Amino acid sequence: MIPPELLAALSSPAALSLPKPLPVQENTGRAGTFTPSTVRFSRDHDFFEDGDVHRHLYLEDVLTGIGEVEQRPKVSEFHCQMAGCSQIFDTLESYELHYNTLHRNVCSTCRRSFPSARLLDVHILEWHDSLFEIMAEKTNMFQCLVEGCVEKFKTAAKRKDHLIKTHLYPSNFRFDKPKKNKKYVFSNF
Repeated sequence: MIPPELLAALSSPAALSLPKPLPVQENTGRAGTFTPSTVRFSRDHDFFEDGDVHRHLYLEDVLTGIGEVEQRPKVSEFHCQMAGCSQIFDTLESYELHYNTLHRNVCSTCRRSFPSARLLDVHILEWHDSLFEIMAEKTNMFQCLVEGCVEKFKTAAKRKDHLIKTHLYPSNFRFDKPKKNKKYVFSNF
């Protein structure tokens, strides 16, 4: 909001008139040239009025920008719509984060979720591709899990060693979910 005295000064007829010319001394030795000289104005001189108005408007804009707090759109609590997920959210941002983390890159076969599409592709290749085991016997098939690294390895254990030594993964990092053996145990109870 512009202060009333500034608004009155801006709307007065004096504000619309041309400013007084600056005091300049013409050089008497050569026609059309001027001699520089120091001129001192008081703080309330008309020369500074434009700058004062712009400074005031700038500071007003800065101060109102500081006072404003970004408000997130309020929504009532809602549940995740994925089957079997009972997470509750109160903001759309928290739902998006949850969905992207747990539901975006999900294996359609075993329902495991992955943090990236690349890791999902590696998982599908290694765990659900029937030709993978045959190909792995002949060539290096186990891809490095780090985005951008093109190394391939003969075994998952060699890949794990590479991730620990080259990419500084912790040695207790869970690299693979072991395959479950489908052995049936019959007991005589």
